[in-house]
Amino acid sequence: MASNISLNYLQYLEEYEPDLGDDNESLASLETDDGEDHPPEKIIAEITVKNGNKWYLVKWKDCPVLRSSWEGGELFDDCPKVWDAWLVEKQQQAEGKSKPLDVAAFNKAVLNLEVAESQRRTLRRLRRKVKRVLSSLET
Repeated sequence: MASNISLNYLQYLEEYEPDLGDDNESLASLETDDGEDHPPEKIIAEITVKNGNKWYLVKWKDCPVLRSSWEGGELFDDCPKVWDAWLVEKQQQAEGKSKPLDVAAFNKAVLNLEVAESQRRTLRRLRRKVKRVLSSLET
């Protein structure tokens, strides 16, 4: 199942990549629900899609790893230290000194998190509805 998730995401990137490149807005930070901008902390994985373009899984500062996102290489024009650290990490992985991220397991964990969050929202809405029904029955 996890490999299907990875494959589907890669297909999505290939299909919609031209649209993603049209955005001139700076992508050098991630805006989250807390209202803060989070700069990239490090690159944790890299994939190459069929057309040869590369995407990088970015861990954002002060954000959980499961909130990481796939970004194009242009993000690192403004973050040379992050890029340089990734090049060192890739070399260590090539030499067997460091283990690469299991992208399929990562995607599965992200999917599980999204499902759990969706279930929590659904449960919260259901509880509100039950409360409203019960309060209307009491009157």
